[in-house]
Amino acid sequence: MRLGDIQLAFPFILLAIMFLVVLGPGLVNIILVLGIGQWITYARIVRAQTLSLREKEYVEAARAMGDSTFSILFRTILPNIIAPLTVIASFNVAGGILSEAALSFLGLGIQPPTPDLGTMVATGAEYMPEMWWQAVMPGLAILYAILGFNLLGDGLRDMLDVEL
Repeated sequence: MRLGDIQLAFPFILLAIMFLVVLGPGLVNIILVLGIGQWITYARIVRAQTLSLREKEYVEAARAMGDSTFSILFRTILPNIIAPLTVIASFNVAGGILSEAALSFLGLGIQPPTPDLGTMVATGAEYMPEMWWQAVMPGLAILYAILGFNLLGDGLRDMLDVEL
């Protein structure tokens, strides 16, 4: 968790730019950078949920029945932390779309001729006064994709949260 705390001390976009300058732009590198940037979110949620669930009665009952630690983790705790992980994953997809578009806008993401919304916005920005729709339409596509995944995450949270 200390490595994660160190990573969280730096803004994600700064780390992503640094890694992509070193590794070079491209699809594989952007996927690698986005994965490295988001692992700490999942690690912190899994750790927090596991620490809170290990004090529950059903975990104590499994321990009293003689289940192994492996069995308790994968049969008792893991099914109960899947719901928060699913919700966070849907929100992180939206964040990944926005991060990838921002990095591509800066020229560090997916390179032409592969189509990319961030590159489309950057190219359309050059022609903004005459042909405004070339920048606005890809920007709206990014907006609607992010909005859709955020609404999906909100719906999943409402559906999977047993406390609501």
